[in-house]
Amino acid sequence: MEKIIISDEAYKYDGGPILLLAGPGTGKTWQLAQRIKFLINEKGVLPDDITVITFTVEAAKGMKAKLEEKGGGEFIEATKRPNRIFTMHSLGNRILTENLDVAGLNNNFTVVEKDEIRKPLMRDAAILIGYTEEDAVVALKDRATANIKPSNKSQKIIEKYEEILRTCNAVDHDDQISLACKLLREDDKLRKKYAENTKYLLVDEYQDINQAQFKLIELLSRDYRQGLFVVGDDDQSIYSFRGGDPKFIRSFKDDFGQNSILIQMRTSRRCPSNILECANCVVTKFDPQRVSKGEYNFIKSHPGLVMLHDCPSDDREAEIIGAILKSEKEHLTTCEQCKQLPKRTYFILVPNKNYASKIQQTLIRFKISFSSKFGNESKGFSAFTLMREWVSLPISNFAARQALELLIEGGALGQLPNSRSRTPEKLKLRKNSLGKIAHLWDVVTKEQKCIFDIIKEKSGQDDLFEEIYKKLLEIKVAYDTSSVSDFLQKVALYAKPWSSLDNFFKDADNRVASSVASSDALNVRVLTIQGSKGLQADVVFIIGLEQEVIPRKVLTNEALAEEARLFFVAMTRAEEQLHLFKCRKRVGASTYKPVPYDRTPSIFLSCLPTDKYKPQFHPAQK
Repeated sequence: MEKIIISDEAYKYDGGPILLLAGPGTGKTWQLAQRIKFLINEKGVLPDDITVITFTVEAAKGMKAKLEEKGGGEFIEATKRPNRIFTMHSLGNRILTENLDVAGLNNNFTVVEKDEIRKPLMRDAAILIGYTEEDAVVALKDRATANIKPSNKSQKIIEKYEEILRTCNAVDHDDQISLACKLLREDDKLRKKYAENTKYLLVDEYQDINQAQFKLIELLSRDYRQGLFVVGDDDQSIYSFRGGDPKFIRSFKDDFGQNSILIQMRTSRRCPSNILECANCVVTKFDPQRVSKGEYNFIKSHPGLVMLHDCPSDDREAEIIGAILKSEKEHLTTCEQCKQLPKRTYFILVPNKNYASKIQQTLIRFKISFSSKFGNESKGFSAFTLMREWVSLPISNFAARQALELLIEGGALGQLPNSRSRTPEKLKLRKNSLGKIAHLWDVVTKEQKCIFDIIKEKSGQDDLFEEIYKKLLEIKVAYDTSSVSDFLQKVALYAKPWSSLDNFFKDADNRVASSVASSDALNVRVLTIQGSKGLQADVVFIIGLEQEVIPRKVLTNEALAEEARLFFVAMTRAEEQLHLFKCRKRVGASTYKPVPYDRTPSIFLSCLPTDKYKPQFHPAQK
């Protein structure tokens, strides 16, 4: 990296391209909003010459709200306010919608986003051209990560998958960007048209972009490099599973020219010194390619509390978290001065949903209200929603294929074993039957029929399709006659959303708990680490600081570096207190082991500066 300018007023800089290195809690959103205001009010830039790209829909809404808030520091008059504030995907979608003929689409095209349909479609595509289920998994990953050099096999599978989508006048989530790039790359006149609206292109969360998203930014800003202003932090690049790569931060000057300006903000407004310095030690040691950030200045006078809890078991871990929150709740509800303050916020960050259940059950027992996304993510309950999508619109080919997949994976089809099958006989039967399913798309393409009608026609000729038709028809009849008990019974019987009654009750408890808004003095949320990105809380608990949990079992230095960045992101959500938890023993259910197992402390804990945290050893209870 070249020399970096240190400034907390990057938004005022003329020229460009500009990369603003904005660490956690340094005010990147404020800088973006101020940049828009500066360009319009100070530089006289027209609103229609500005395009802003955020990483999430929520961030786009938040940016618009800031610009519209009267009396706020980012307020811009309505007549001067830019309207082109998009996510990367919504911008790509806009380009496709405005160029349907060139994109090979019709009005009201569908955007396929759910993995529940993308996965079987990619598998169908692979089988149709003579490849395997395993090949489809690789192709789906290549597509999701925008791999620019997929294998010849993956490329062929992806092309067939896209052919199926286009047959149904559809694109998938990734197409919105890759197709938009294709249009701009192949038609320079069209590219210049959109470049006129991106003379000043502002991009948030630049560290999270993948190759396709980088190409869209490069194409749109090609004629107006001086207007490019991107904000990011390579220490927070945690989306490699979607193709995100910190290299886009680290190669910014190579990508956009030697006139590029690199600016860093070094004032931490969120994290106090102990928390940020502990976090920095982890990424410094385990991600040697990172951009060196230097020393931070801290707004908060207190250093913050970092505690490392050494627990005998995950049962005790949950009890300790519950006790801490119970004590906080009792204090806040009896302290008159505290009642006048905003609710304190608490995050419990878990590696995955398997680590959440025990904690959530303990919070329920301690009468601590909380919110959680895990209940809403339940695959069990989603089976009913997915099946309803089909029975309410049976002519939808994607919904029908989705419903069929539920039957397959539920093990409802004797002629088609599910993906958990392992015997040679069942694997052979599965391969043959999946071939029949995949070839339904040939009929869809040639005869423009819907999948359910094709299955009905084939039901008298083939045992597999007769079985499928009978079961789908039973579900549809139950829905059409508004028989709640019959519909629920049929879906539960054929899709088998829960493997046991106990799993159903756990799922139901979590779903109920996740839907209850907190009425306590505490605002408690249970999240994954990735789910906490962009958020912050007064107090943060991080669960699972053991080897092969945090970090997960990794095989490369690059993967370990991302695990370190993931831990860095989790730690830097904390504004006041950070509680780190490691267990000496965990139940097998956390990582699908058959029995409880002993744990080794996370390697990340070895580099925490001993003067910045307090260790707390919790003995086993007798």
